Amino acid sequence: MLVCQICSKMPVKAGIGRHLHSGKWRHRGPETKRTVKPNLQKWNGLVLCTRCMRSMNKEKVK
Repeated sequence: MLVCQICSKMPVKAGIGRHLHSGKWRHRGPETKRTVKPNLQKWNGLVLCTRCMRSMNKEKVK
């Protein structure tokens, strides 16, 4: 399993959303949870999420 080496971000299971049924909002979303994966990239020999890559690039500019 790939994990960001700076912030330890990893795939997580998403919860159930809400849908509008007959005029009322109810918890009638999909019964199976889906996997939300972070955008991981290999950069200079590290596996990083794009948020960490952006933060590192900001620090380089300053």
